[in-house]
Amino acid sequence: MAVPPTPDPFSADIKLLGNLLGLIIREQHGAPALDTVERVRASAKARRAGDPAASDALAALIDDLDLAGKRILIKAFSSFFQLINIAEDQQRIRVLREREAAGALRESIESAICTLHDAGVTPDQMRDLLARIRVRLVMTAHPTEAKRQELLVKLRHIAQMMARRDRQSLLPREQDALESALAEEIEELWQTRPTRATRATVADEVDFGLYFITSVVMDAAVEIHHDLCAALARCYPGVDWADLPPLLSYASWIGGDRDGNPNVTPEVTWRTLRRLREAARRAYLDEIAFLREHLTEATSEVPASEPLRQAVEDARGSQPRYPGELYREQLDLIWSRLEADTYRSGDDLLADLNLMVESLRAHRGERVARGALGRLLLKVRLFGLHLVPLDIREDARRHAAALDEVFRRYELAENYLDLPEAEKQALLAREIANPRPLFPAALDFSDATNRVIETWRLIADAHARYGPAVIDSVIASMSTAPSDVLAMLLLASEVGVAGRVDLVPLFETIQDLRDCPAVMDTLFSTPVYRAHLAARANRQQIMLGYSDSNKDGGYLASNLGLYRAQHRLGELCRERGILLELFHGRGGSIGRGGGPANQGILAQPRAAMQGPVKITEQGEVIAYRYGNADIARRHLHQVIHAVLLKLGLPNGPASRPEWLDAMETLAEAGRLAYRRFVYETPGFLDYWQQATPIQELSLVPIGSRPAKRGQGGFAQIRAIPWVFSWMQSRAIIPSWYGVGSALEAFCDASDDCPGMGMLQSMYDGWPFFNALVENVQLDLAKADMGIAALYSSLVEDEALRDRIFSEIVAEHARAVRWICAITRQTELLEHAPVMRRSIDRRNPYVDPLNFIQVALLRQMRALGPDDPAYDSLAQTFMFTVNGIAAGMKNTG
Repeated sequence: MAVPPTPDPFSADIKLLGNLLGLIIREQHGAPALDTVERVRASAKARRAGDPAASDALAALIDDLDLAGKRILIKAFSSFFQLINIAEDQQRIRVLREREAAGALRESIESAICTLHDAGVTPDQMRDLLARIRVRLVMTAHPTEAKRQELLVKLRHIAQMMARRDRQSLLPREQDALESALAEEIEELWQTRPTRATRATVADEVDFGLYFITSVVMDAAVEIHHDLCAALARCYPGVDWADLPPLLSYASWIGGDRDGNPNVTPEVTWRTLRRLREAARRAYLDEIAFLREHLTEATSEVPASEPLRQAVEDARGSQPRYPGELYREQLDLIWSRLEADTYRSGDDLLADLNLMVESLRAHRGERVARGALGRLLLKVRLFGLHLVPLDIREDARRHAAALDEVFRRYELAENYLDLPEAEKQALLAREIANPRPLFPAALDFSDATNRVIETWRLIADAHARYGPAVIDSVIASMSTAPSDVLAMLLLASEVGVAGRVDLVPLFETIQDLRDCPAVMDTLFSTPVYRAHLAARANRQQIMLGYSDSNKDGGYLASNLGLYRAQHRLGELCRERGILLELFHGRGGSIGRGGGPANQGILAQPRAAMQGPVKITEQGEVIAYRYGNADIARRHLHQVIHAVLLKLGLPNGPASRPEWLDAMETLAEAGRLAYRRFVYETPGFLDYWQQATPIQELSLVPIGSRPAKRGQGGFAQIRAIPWVFSWMQSRAIIPSWYGVGSALEAFCDASDDCPGMGMLQSMYDGWPFFNALVENVQLDLAKADMGIAALYSSLVEDEALRDRIFSEIVAEHARAVRWICAITRQTELLEHAPVMRRSIDRRNPYVDPLNFIQVALLRQMRALGPDDPAYDSLAQTFMFTVNGIAAGMKNTG
């Protein structure tokens, strides 16, 4: 008798979750509702299979539904995507665990250490390498983060139950109980509003970040350090690897990033600092309470150190709470001090914890010292009492405007903003060196200037109260000249924090990327600035913007501009004896510098990686990378693996002069094609505003930050909503427009031209070009011209619609053709079948959401925001935004 095949675990997970979702839909809305969902899904699958009548049938099914029916459909498909994401994560974890068990896990910390060992890196060289590395991942709020925290908690619970189901052998009654608990969680998910009822506040965004930091990141960072120590012990046995410096740390912009966000006031930043500190204290209090119940070692059984005994007696006197149990006494004292918030900084807390660690190690308690207590000690080393440093970001133009007002008031310059750059620098240098205070005690400038000065005074006050670790970086966005950085140095000097914070220029446009090495060279030649750098250990942090450079010049020009800037900045800093710390402002989508973080690190020019590096983790990316502890651990392994190899193997793959020349040609051709289409095509902005939901997105409650930096046209539009709007419409042009034209021009429209051979060699041998091609390939595969045509039908001017959409379709086809030729594929993602199947699996479910969104947009625009029915439509529209984002695994 044939034994029926056992279904693979991934398919079984999808079937279980899908069936439970269907059960909840039937229970909540009846069998007809579930039947409608199934008919819509069948029509969407038929459309994907090429049925010419299916598209009209799908549209008719949706048009026949009232608003309540549409909401059920939206929630059904959106919920399915959330569950599919969990199943895909679980499958990825399953494969990773199998590979790790077989000793075949690539891109791990251990594989990097072993590679370096095999390359001849000695223990002393390894120790030196580890001392140079400092990876800081910076969490930022995302204006288009579509998930509510309440939903994230429920999804995490579902993921934990699915992991338990996979890893444990459950009895039938246990399996029944687990499935009942899953159904309960899915029912709660179904009955929870998928989007916020009101626009998110900065406090909401702070809580969003704190959820991931305290529930996943803190433990993941500790695990990474332990994994590093274990890998070193295996590859370098017999070597003492104690007291390694932490390689990984975190920071946050949430509550400190005021660039274009009037809601981030000095008081909001103060509240954020207090909230971060409170979250750190609460996290430690729970662990200390646990340890207090477990560290019951008695002095009658084993001695304790005199410093520990003295510290307890000094605090307790003759009335101990736990007689003879000094470790419990010390933990109780620590708990009380934390609860009362009497520690100034994490260093004070560490000192009290270290008394116990040293005593245990001196009295045969090494395992306990390394165990839960050691984990807590490492956690406090990594996160302190401030939890994470809060970066402050402001637009450089606001700094300049504030100083212009101050200089006018004191007749130091009649019009600072109009001065030649050299005169600005001379004035700023004089004022930096001048001991005379520039700001009055009571501020009486304009509100904008007062706010700038108050922000810098806040930094000084925070340092005085909590120590300089709480804010150690100040970033000036839209930096274009040395005066933008000197302006920060003057402001820092005036409030007394010069030398205690990094002053970070952020270069964002294509032109700024070209100019930034000259800007930094001038600064490095300015005596007052060199004095500042000396106080910062001759380390310079420089941030590069991936989003605005892409919006400015397209995908190819942005990527080459970033590569060139990194190389030239690295060479300049080496020549000047300055340690470069690049800060990569990467977004979630490919059009904003997204893609695998480890591949981005390996794709950097050699000169750019000098040890310290910062990388943004933006809102939607935070949810995908840190929603599951195992996925977070894998992400961090990949990042550290890449940094170890990039810095430890300086003779790895590199560019060739002819490849750079070819890339210059491609970038310029791509830039011209992109600029011609986006900036110079008559009516393009009208098309964009009608063929995407950009107008409606600005009216609905998502993030706390406005879509624009200020008044003005397209130039003031932030890159995030620019990308987000095209992602929703499935055109995704920021990621690929101009690529096909550039490749075609380079190859002279012939597949067998000599240029194709060079491009294939670049793809095979140059990590930068390989990552560039792989990233653009992914978004070309995600883009869907059939769905984009639905959105194009919203454009009222038929001639404009046909002219621009035909260009989009033609450029997409060109890009697909040439990317396939370079990668030697007959279709996109042929060499990445898992990714291809994931996209194919999602399409029949995300397509109906696009059909519904287009129908809603048509209705909303016919009514207008003042119509009483508009709000209900807008709420339903927001549900589609949430669902499409989940289906695409991207917002912007």
